[in-house]
Amino acid sequence: MTTVGAKGESQSAEITQTGTKSQESSGKITKVEWLISIENCKVDETAKKSQIERVPSLLRQSNSDENCYDPIVVSIGPYHHGKPGLEAFEQLKIPIAQKLCCDHSNQVSLESLYEEVAKVGKSARECYEKGSTEDYDDELFNRMMFLDACFVLYLMFILKEKNVSSGTDKEQRVDPRLYMGYYQGLMISDLFLLENQIPLLILKVLMDFMFNSEIQEELIQSLLKSPTISKSRHAFMKLDLDGSPHLLHLIWKQLSFRPITKVREEYWDIWESYRTVTELDLAGIHVKPSQTGNLTDVEFKSRLFFGTLTLPQIVIDDLTKPLLFNLVAYEMCPHGPSDLGITSYFCLMDYLIDRADDVKELRKRKILVNFLGSDQELAQFFNKIAKDLVPDATIYAEAKRKIEIHCQNKVQAWMAEWVHKYFSSPWTLLAFLGAILVLALTMAQTYFAAYTYYTSESKTS
Repeated sequence: MTTVGAKGESQSAEITQTGTKSQESSGKITKVEWLISIENCKVDETAKKSQIERVPSLLRQSNSDENCYDPIVVSIGPYHHGKPGLEAFEQLKIPIAQKLCCDHSNQVSLESLYEEVAKVGKSARECYEKGSTEDYDDELFNRMMFLDACFVLYLMFILKEKNVSSGTDKEQRVDPRLYMGYYQGLMISDLFLLENQIPLLILKVLMDFMFNSEIQEELIQSLLKSPTISKSRHAFMKLDLDGSPHLLHLIWKQLSFRPITKVREEYWDIWESYRTVTELDLAGIHVKPSQTGNLTDVEFKSRLFFGTLTLPQIVIDDLTKPLLFNLVAYEMCPHGPSDLGITSYFCLMDYLIDRADDVKELRKRKILVNFLGSDQELAQFFNKIAKDLVPDATIYAEAKRKIEIHCQNKVQAWMAEWVHKYFSSPWTLLAFLGAILVLALTMAQTYFAAYTYYTSESKTS
């Protein structure tokens, strides 16, 4: 931390620095010396960037009442290790490591497995923010990595084998809570918090010794497809474990993957006025669920006087809320993904949702599945999560351009308003048909009256 204060004509500055042994803790230097210190400042551009970062402080402050960034039952990694309230599951890690290695080590000793983890301990330490692991020497850090990795793998194995429903002998279980749906939901939710990640390279080291590649895929998928994380009926794409730093990145990639397309810059800000779902409905634009679970799968098609906006389906409940907040936090990190797919999705939903009526319409169209509470509560959730976020202007640009063109077409707008006015409910439809029938009968009556009159006149003449 550096504090600078200038004084009068002397242009001198008082600088207080901490954490630098080569300089005095405080002292007065001249302007020239100060400028030279800036010129000589060296930035280490070769330093490795943290792959597991902390939640940006701005998001923590904005969502301080959500309690969605800290683990509830189990800590993974150094950021929350040893915190009060997590002791119960911390005590289970040693018996879990013993059980996992005994059942699945394929004749490899527990010591050998630990040594393999220790070999990549330095690389794992570099995944966390600098200074966050200073309280751990190499031995303590490696022990933490080993026990945490065993815990994660054992939970994956439980989910894969579905021991909750298969009636596995209770005497062989480490602890009943590991097999209870309630605690499983909390544990899985904790494993996908940004600050509660373990480097995937640690998990990969253990899995390579215990399981073949096919089982490894099944183990990871069992976690990603658990009801706590995925409520989607759509299949996930094949995983790339080597290209992912941690578990949260895996689910991020599944939900935000999109093909790279070039979008003309003039399309980026063409959405001149944001319209809610109910306003789009008045303009003749109806929504329907997409056929994938990808949050960037948004498409608009205009057909004559009407349009269809395709949106991804999403389930919101108390356990998926932390996942969504942490996915946004992951994208907001200085070294996070360059693609802001999740952030852009929530900004889009914030545009579409303003009131409870908008949520109601999306629920009716099966876009939103609301287990959070009232429609108003869900509307506030989307408005809050998107607060202070800036989306990627290229994402959804094509769909927004087509929507704007559709809404600016006067003929389409008039037809949509006319249809909504007379066909929005059975009663207005019946009234319209009744008016048409009355008009038709009146015209028919007039025609026959005129026909009778002219026929009688012609006979008379």
